[in-house]
Amino acid sequence: MPCTCLICGTDIASSEALPLVCQVCLSRLQWALGKLPQIYVQLHVELPHGTPHRRVEWVANRTRWRNRDIPAPLRITLLAHAEHCVKTVRCWGAHAVPDALPNSPVRPGLLLQRLCLALSDDLPAALATACDATRARKVWDAYTHAIRLLDREEPPQRLPEPCPVCDLRSLARRSDGDIVCMSCNAYWPGSE
Repeated sequence: MPCTCLICGTDIASSEALPLVCQVCLSRLQWALGKLPQIYVQLHVELPHGTPHRRVEWVANRTRWRNRDIPAPLRITLLAHAEHCVKTVRCWGAHAVPDALPNSPVRPGLLLQRLCLALSDDLPAALATACDATRARKVWDAYTHAIRLLDREEPPQRLPEPCPVCDLRSLARRSDGDIVCMSCNAYWPGSE
């Protein structure tokens, strides 16, 4: 009897060892948990210099009342999403691996790094229930949103053919369908 993956929604065979999540989503989650601490740092590096909280206060205090409905600047969005990533992973980690949570307060980046490492060490056990899979879905959504905020792409799809320019097997198809050589930066539009 086929089951549905709780992360991507595709049908999976019930004979798999982990019937709640398909193998593709399992490897994507493993990748995301490995990259999320680095992305957290990149969200903060993209900010201009200065203390984040003072910058937020400055923007809030300097905004005129008639302009308060205008969307917040991107730097506030980056800070808020970095904090959201930590909260999302902490929520999943508190339920799946409660022993990994520290007893004393730690910096958010260190907490994120520890929880991501603990979750990725035994990912099938961290996805034991449907509630855990739902929390993992939220972590995946936070990861993909952070990638979009940073204007980066997830690892492109590698192609088996060698590049016609440099003759190396480094061709990749990006999410927009274009083909790029990761070695010599040759580019071909996706329509060809």
